[in-house]
Amino acid sequence: MTKRLNSLGTILRLGLVGLCIVPSAVVGLYASASVGERVRTEADKHLLDVSARIAGMLDLGMHERWRDMTLVASMINAQGSLERTDDLRDQLDTLKRNVPIYAWIGAAETGGQVVVSSQRLLEGVDVSARPWFRAGTQAPFAGDLHEALLLAQKLPPAPNGEPLRFVDIAMPLTRKDGVPLGVLGAHLSWAWANEVAESVLQRGGDDKPDVDAFVLSREGVVLMGPKNLQGQKLDLASVRAGVQGVTKTVQDVWPDGKSYFTAVAPTRGEGEYRGLGWVVLVRHDAAAALADVSALQHRILFASFVMAILALVAGWVWVGRLSRPLEVLAEAARRLSHGDLATPVPPTRAFAEATSLSTSLVQLSMALELTLAARRPDAPSTPANAEPVSASREPAAP
Repeated sequence: MTKRLNSLGTILRLGLVGLCIVPSAVVGLYASASVGERVRTEADKHLLDVSARIAGMLDLGMHERWRDMTLVASMINAQGSLERTDDLRDQLDTLKRNVPIYAWIGAAETGGQVVVSSQRLLEGVDVSARPWFRAGTQAPFAGDLHEALLLAQKLPPAPNGEPLRFVDIAMPLTRKDGVPLGVLGAHLSWAWANEVAESVLQRGGDDKPDVDAFVLSREGVVLMGPKNLQGQKLDLASVRAGVQGVTKTVQDVWPDGKSYFTAVAPTRGEGEYRGLGWVVLVRHDAAAALADVSALQHRILFASFVMAILALVAGWVWVGRLSRPLEVLAEAARRLSHGDLATPVPPTRAFAEATSLSTSLVQLSMALELTLAARRPDAPSTPANAEPVSASREPAAP
């Protein structure tokens, strides 16, 4: 049994399916993967930029407060005493009022008794056992985060309900002849660090439930972050990198078992302020971050599919118009081959080959008619001077 061959229309349509669907699928998949990788890279870069900005603002804020204390200490040193307490208290109150970061500013004499302070808090109290006082008698000092002790009952609670926590700055006070006068100290409210992080996240549009900012100590202990992690020491690749002074973005599995894209940026100090070794982390829930990428990839694939279908439909119509004249001519040729000389050959000007084929079939039909007529017994003989029938007879109307 002879195998039936596919028609030209079928072949063209099958080829069209391959030409529309396969390239569109390949291009769509490639574009989806490329865009996904691009979005992921940009997201990592953005997280890194946010963490670096928070670290930079913390360094800048601490440097400005360091400079404030340096200027006040220089003024006291120039006076050579702590006796003008009213004037000095007014200056400290003005500084605290203009810079709300300050929770307390005061000066203690060499024995550790507070002589003058903002709002008179702790005046007359012995602070000689406090780390800031002991360190401040030797050199300018910045102390890491700690909870309030002496001021815990004298200041209003933090707005977020957390315990009052301070960062210390202390400056030694000495007369021009080198005789010690005491120590100037300041407690900086840690709420300031939260405000810095929140402002950076809001400006970048990252104030979302799945994005968190952290400040860690040089030992990797959480100083600022979600309440359930505060005070914990984190053992993560990102933390280890930050403690070593490396700025990078990694994907870490955190203690809650979830995977996060984590950007780390160490603080480095500013000017004479050498820094406290803080490390800033900004994390984004990987599932939430990849959901955005996945949605974009799906949109790209859907657009590719729609374009492929539109191209396929347009091509299908075009193939039909292209193959229809040949199908009609093929049917006419088949009927002629079976002796049906009355079969009309449809004229066509669809394309040059179809026109040529139509004309050839007309000529072939006429030639067959003459041949058959000549073979009939009762056919009249053709006079010698008779003109031959033209083979260029116009094709019958369809």
